[in-house]
Amino acid sequence: MQTLALALSALVVLAALSVVGVDAGRLITYPPHISTKRGSYIVEFERHIPHTHVDKFHAMSDIVVDNHYTKAFNGISVSANSHTFDPLQLARFEGVNRVWPVRFYRPAVNLSSLNASADLYLHHVTGVERALTELGLNGTGVSIGIVDSGVDYMHPELGGCWKTPGCPWQRGEDLVGDKYDPASADPIIEPNPTPMDCDGHGTHVSGILAGRGPHVHGVAPGATFGMYRIFSCPVGGQQVQASDALIIKGIEAAFQNGHDIISLSLGSGSWAEDPLSIICAQAVEQGVVVVAAAGNDGMGGLYTASAPSVGAGVISVGSVDNWNITALSGTVTSSQGTQSIVLSPSNSDKYPFDFDSDTPLALPSSDNSNILGCAKYTTDMTGKIALVERGVCRFDAKLKNAYEAGAVGVLCYNNVPGYFAATLSQSTPIPIAGTTNEYGAYIASALAAGNVTIKAPKDNFGLFAAATGGQVSEFSSIGPSPELAMVPLISAPGGNILSTYPRKLGSYASESGTSMATPYISGTVALLKQARPDLSVNGITRLLVASGKPITHLRTGLKASPFESGAGLVNIYDAITSRAELDPPTLSINDSKVGPITGHAEFESLGTVRWAARTISIRNTDSKKSMRVSLDNKVANSLSSMLANGSYAYTPRIWPADGVSKPAADTLPRVHSLDADKLVAPGQSCSVTVFVVAPTGLKDSEHWYYSGFLEFTLQWDGEQTSSAYVVPYGGYNGNYSAQDVLSPPSEGLPAFVDIESGNPIEDLSTLVIGTNETVALVYGLAIPSRRVDITYVDSASGKTVGNPPDGNIQYSERSCPQCSIPFHSIVLSKFASVAGNRSEPSEVPAGKYHIHLKALRPFGDIDNDDDYQTWDSEDFIIS
Repeated sequence: MQTLALALSALVVLAALSVVGVDAGRLITYPPHISTKRGSYIVEFERHIPHTHVDKFHAMSDIVVDNHYTKAFNGISVSANSHTFDPLQLARFEGVNRVWPVRFYRPAVNLSSLNASADLYLHHVTGVERALTELGLNGTGVSIGIVDSGVDYMHPELGGCWKTPGCPWQRGEDLVGDKYDPASADPIIEPNPTPMDCDGHGTHVSGILAGRGPHVHGVAPGATFGMYRIFSCPVGGQQVQASDALIIKGIEAAFQNGHDIISLSLGSGSWAEDPLSIICAQAVEQGVVVVAAAGNDGMGGLYTASAPSVGAGVISVGSVDNWNITALSGTVTSSQGTQSIVLSPSNSDKYPFDFDSDTPLALPSSDNSNILGCAKYTTDMTGKIALVERGVCRFDAKLKNAYEAGAVGVLCYNNVPGYFAATLSQSTPIPIAGTTNEYGAYIASALAAGNVTIKAPKDNFGLFAAATGGQVSEFSSIGPSPELAMVPLISAPGGNILSTYPRKLGSYASESGTSMATPYISGTVALLKQARPDLSVNGITRLLVASGKPITHLRTGLKASPFESGAGLVNIYDAITSRAELDPPTLSINDSKVGPITGHAEFESLGTVRWAARTISIRNTDSKKSMRVSLDNKVANSLSSMLANGSYAYTPRIWPADGVSKPAADTLPRVHSLDADKLVAPGQSCSVTVFVVAPTGLKDSEHWYYSGFLEFTLQWDGEQTSSAYVVPYGGYNGNYSAQDVLSPPSEGLPAFVDIESGNPIEDLSTLVIGTNETVALVYGLAIPSRRVDITYVDSASGKTVGNPPDGNIQYSERSCPQCSIPFHSIVLSKFASVAGNRSEPSEVPAGKYHIHLKALRPFGDIDNDDDYQTWDSEDFIIS
């Protein structure tokens, strides 16, 4: 419950900005924490409805049609003329499929620091170097549309031109202008003649694709590009954001201009039913490759992959860390000498970690005698920088405790190998920087021997080898999708990537995020399309995934889970030169059976197990040589967001726990097959049926998600070498559709909370809810839920009287202490929405009531009460 006080101060504001509860079905509602534009909606028409259907909406006096989408998406976006407008009017129109509130999206970028040092090793390990040099590819003839913050097209490494003959930038437009403020009730949209970038994100993304050297070498520098600017200039130091209505307009424009590939380094939400997921899926259906960032919420654990990357057919991209980085550097001086250390800035640039002179470092001292910085300090830290270890509490708490003790900054070292950036949600007036576990241990050891200082001048950079090079980036969002689909599909370098930046902002920068991995994959797709122009969108996806290289996890020695990495690191050379096609590209095990594997006497010895059968089709595309097929199971880590005691794991839990002891065989998934050893004639196909057996040695109660890779070794006649092709698989170690949706009881949720103090209300018998909005119901979701319904129930009659405002929600995301959404909440009042009149809640008669909360389990029927997990509160009074 410690996180409640931090977030509830803004609860009333969030509730005021969101849409009041509405009927389930065509009118979609978001939880109150989702940032939406009040009174603005996206309306999706049914696919067969003609474009003239918009005329009916133009005739409505109480709305304005802002955008009419006719290409990849059939629908409109509208704005209401008054706060009393009922969005149900839109949903009730004939031919309307769904209506969503307009919500805001951010770029999928994690941290940044300026530098200008070329690094080509990443092209070596991804096969890009071989594709460029040996195959002579560079993306020529392929058109890529980028929907982002614009581009500094006059940058010398990006062509220095706009729509002139021979210029790489032949398409695109500005859709937003420089004055757009998403926090404004009526944002100003005044597009410029060209999509010049004033933020930096779009130019950085563009360099990864189009950079022509000498500092930045793009993946597909010969392609033709279009930039569709939907992010404006930063306002008040905040990260830029754009509405989904505006992003859809950008995707529509890119689609209309005939791009082969649309690259989207942005995301929010987690459902395939989100508007951006839907438009991207429809673009894919019409032959356009859509590549989208999985997101940067990996520290939140499972189910953090974002829309639109979860859309059907979209290539969802995860991130791996770069092998070499140029980063901010600090100089540590002690009795042991001087040592340069890497410094990772936080997500807030309001208080930079700049110390021009030697500043003393010190370890905190607290009542619990640890160096985590999570408790109130017992020593004076005036004028010093606190050295703390990462973990246990949020970065905001570490910063606050240090500031209250007089510290001038915090240096936080990692509790696992690798780099990280502190994510802050509040503004404490001292800076924080991250460093590695190794550098932290070095400084702690030096402090034990005497005084230690650090000097960190602004824009002081150093070159460092990355201990986690090639590993899944810590920030990279993790799947599966809410209904257990495999996301991400593939990974690319995204951690600490050098690229171009607007000339006014320094010309070059190193940034991290799936935002950076996404254009890398878009570039590889361009190389693949240039080499094999007849491939379908699905064919491209199959080759990318099958040629991926699973990543060996540093700590466990097994493969990193496909729910983190997809098929692993991209290898575009192998994809281009592939002589086989595997279908389906991934296996999502969401329908396991429990019992013996029936019909096959060979498997009787396994006894009762949880298993699923799947069939893989393998086509030999070599026209002259036969192909020998064999199969191996490459086991990957299992993941869980729960500890053994049933409480949340603050970082995703991994099995095996370490690489020291060999895990028991029954704690790992197994794969069996009777027909994997086959000879396939030239141009022919074969089918291989596999039986995937879930780990029997892992407890169902610990909510493990197991995974691995079917590795098919293919060898062609007369050749000494063979090639490995992979099909990632993953499933839930239990009955997926029966698991609990609500947070574990250890979280103390659901709870009634006093909004002003942030404290739980323990005794509801004395609680009186009246006109003033002073009480919130706070609840958590351990997994996403398609529908959450919260109602007032008359305790005397047992009858439901209606939903509190925001009490009927579709497509909710998971919440957890380390997630971007720590918990869900609604404000309680004496008003409730009654079916058929959702926009104007009615006053609830005075009396004794309780809350009935129900959350739909995976794959549940919204009309079947047995498919919900339920919770009932104690009684309270509504006056």
